[in-house]
Amino acid sequence: MTHHRTRAARLLLAATAAVLLAAGCGPQPTANPPAVTPAGLASPTTHATPSTHEPDPAPLETALAAQARQSGATPTNKGLSLARQSGKSASYLWETTHGKVCFGQTSSGAAQEIACSAGRATPEEKNSSLAALFGPGMGFAESYVVFASQPGAMVTSVKYRGKELSWRLVRTLSPERTGRDVYYVALPDAHRGWIDVTLKQTDGQLKPDRLRVTMGGGSQAPATSSAH
Repeated sequence: MTHHRTRAARLLLAATAAVLLAAGCGPQPTANPPAVTPAGLASPTTHATPSTHEPDPAPLETALAAQARQSGATPTNKGLSLARQSGKSASYLWETTHGKVCFGQTSSGAAQEIACSAGRATPEEKNSSLAALFGPGMGFAESYVVFASQPGAMVTSVKYRGKELSWRLVRTLSPERTGRDVYYVALPDAHRGWIDVTLKQTDGQLKPDRLRVTMGGGSQAPATSSAH
């Protein structure tokens, strides 16, 4: 009798184990099922960002460099430095093999304007570290001014009537041209008066400065060549 009971108990345990094993091999419940996004709806973190890529400026630079050589404003082996690109219009700054500093603009590679100077303009305002090299004037894309700061003074901010302007460090001139940093600033329409510039000195101190941007107020150099 005991033998039959023991055998029955073993059969019962075996059957129970088989049921548990089958249950363990089946699909497991998920505590936090993944959210399902309905078809055709984008994730809320996905945003469509419009393309902001400008056209390749290389053809514009090539066209302007060719015009510069034809007009006697041949760039040195340092080439041209991009000052500003807006669509198919671009502006460049370079130094020539004859010791000049030139600023040129091109639109679609077909029209070029080139202005050159000795690059030694002195500040117009007393105690200022800033001197306009080209402009203020109107370019193919916008109004602008190209200015140089005295060596050791780095621009950190450019504002017009309290509003920050778009500006760019274009190039550091060679020691022969005083080694100054040259900046390009895009000016708003109907600009008059001054832009306020903040300079960081070699000792880390910030110094306020200003540059006159009234039309006709800079040291606009005569163009060596112009083609339209």
